[in-house]
Amino acid sequence: MHLSKNIRSRMAGFILAGMSLLGHSCISIYEADIEDEPELISIEGSLIKGEAEQTVRVSITSSLSYAQFIPVRSCDVSLLDELDNAWHYDDLTGGVYRTSIPEEELVYGRNYKIRVVTSEGVVYESDYETLNPGIEVDSVYYAIEDKVDEMTGDPYSGVQFYLDVNAGEDESRYFRWRIDETYEYTSFAPISFYYLDETHTPIVPQDEYAVYRCWRGEEISGLFQSSTIDLTQNEKKRIPLNYVSDQSERLRIKYSLQVKQYTLSENAFNYFEQNRLATEEADGLYTRQPRQPLTNIQNVDDDEERVLGYFWVSTQTTERIFVPELEELPVSAEECAYWEYSDLEDGEGPFPIYIYDDKNDGKLYVSSRDCFDCTRRGGTTVKPDYWE
Repeated sequence: MHLSKNIRSRMAGFILAGMSLLGHSCISIYEADIEDEPELISIEGSLIKGEAEQTVRVSITSSLSYAQFIPVRSCDVSLLDELDNAWHYDDLTGGVYRTSIPEEELVYGRNYKIRVVTSEGVVYESDYETLNPGIEVDSVYYAIEDKVDEMTGDPYSGVQFYLDVNAGEDESRYFRWRIDETYEYTSFAPISFYYLDETHTPIVPQDEYAVYRCWRGEEISGLFQSSTIDLTQNEKKRIPLNYVSDQSERLRIKYSLQVKQYTLSENAFNYFEQNRLATEEADGLYTRQPRQPLTNIQNVDDDEERVLGYFWVSTQTTERIFVPELEELPVSAEECAYWEYSDLEDGEGPFPIYIYDDKNDGKLYVSSRDCFDCTRRGGTTVKPDYWE
């Protein structure tokens, strides 16, 4: 999450005012004056050993009434270490600067910082951050748990994922995780043949199952982090990650979760924690009074300028877990309307018309293209290399 969005969220809506000087217990409501909030630059970057690509995002804050990412283009962005080595970033997508750095050039114990020079010549730099070795993921596991829909009150079931931390006493006590999910799914039926146009000439595909089975993967949104700073030992059990309900088809065939673990400095952890709390508070009617945001980035020529964002450094370690089809948690396929094919009612298209020839009952069935072609639901027919 961008800190600029964080600031917008915390300022939106009503803010709880303090007690009156007379000590009365009544609460007054304060409406934030959002029109006078100036545009601020936000610089968010990371250096992660174990990732193929490093990124820095440069933007300015947007209007509260129309929140959006407003990129700052044409910046000269670079990573520097304490030995004056430098690596430059390219801006290929507008405001998101990227570079690839060989693993051997990212040295444990070495300090790194980012420098951003705008097209107007304004120079921003982060503090130096130290690259430390990563800590292996101790264990990732899941449990079937029941929940209740907050809107309807209806019960449902699903899989809750958990993670354990077990680190040495001299290692970091601040942890963050990014998680990616991948799941296997199928279309309504294979394509026995199809009509391409009004001639109704049946075309038989080379492989009727070519777009029948897909795999879809994406990063799960959310901020997952925890600390052991208040514990006697650098260990923690059953840290909750994501929950996958049986209301979707993701658990129907096979589901995989990849956990990427990062250790953080105390300041970096507090930065992300501030973002998390601000997001949660923005969901309610009343929020805390906005605080000065944490950052380790400054204008080198004007330390009074308010800059948003953070640059953090870490080493990535990963663990992957698979969830097979669970007999105790039946999951239905995504519902698709289908019906027996009729030349009179279906023959005029839209084309192409996909048809499934059910050999069991001798009937022809038709459905939408989205129900026949699994790739139209966001997946790919290429099986991932890691798929078991």
